[in-house]
Amino acid sequence: MIHPRNESTNRYPLFNELIPEYTFDNNLLDYGGSSGNLIYFSNGAINESKYTCIDVVKDAINAGQSEFPNGNFIHWNRYNEMYNTNGIKNESLPSISNHDYIWGYSVFSHMILEDIIEVILWMKSLNPKKIIMSYLNNDHDDYSNWTMNYFYQKRIESFGECVDFRNNEEDYFYLTDNKYGNKNGEFFIAVYKTEWLLEQFSKYKIKAKKIHAVENNWPIPFLEIE
Repeated sequence: MIHPRNESTNRYPLFNELIPEYTFDNNLLDYGGSSGNLIYFSNGAINESKYTCIDVVKDAINAGQSEFPNGNFIHWNRYNEMYNTNGIKNESLPSISNHDYIWGYSVFSHMILEDIIEVILWMKSLNPKKIIMSYLNNDHDDYSNWTMNYFYQKRIESFGECVDFRNNEEDYFYLTDNKYGNKNGEFFIAVYKTEWLLEQFSKYKIKAKKIHAVENNWPIPFLEIE
């Protein structure tokens, strides 16, 4: 799946708000960056020669490398419940050099906990100055209530039905094809309670905090990972 490009998919303002320290001389890793939508919407503010994009969708990586030939586009053929169901379940993470900043949008929302932890530990090994990753939560605050309702209504409109997960009280839940249950299906979404998620991280000595893009009034939260 190659994500479309239109104003509704422009995440560069969020990146610019949450990683204001980024400069043209910095190395940037766009994790789950599809065909390079972030660099596309930056209109030249992101240095193509210092930009790396990793994604499990081969067609997206090929398209990005063709469009941004001076960037580094890497296909990680890892199994993913949503985007790469034919991938290899034990495929090792790519071997790359250190990166100053790591960004990921709408990636952890389609990953099981075990894979998230593995990826974060790998990211930390790249010695970044900051890691910012979005995720979905059911913390029952105004932000998450809006988000859960949005995704619920979107699935009703798109597929005609969906289990009503808006008031789910579990620490985490996975939706597969709009129903609670297994992790093998076309429409996979992962939702975590922030407090519980951070507790799981702490078992691996991962420190993180929940943040929001306040200036852009964005309801979906991010994890700032130390």
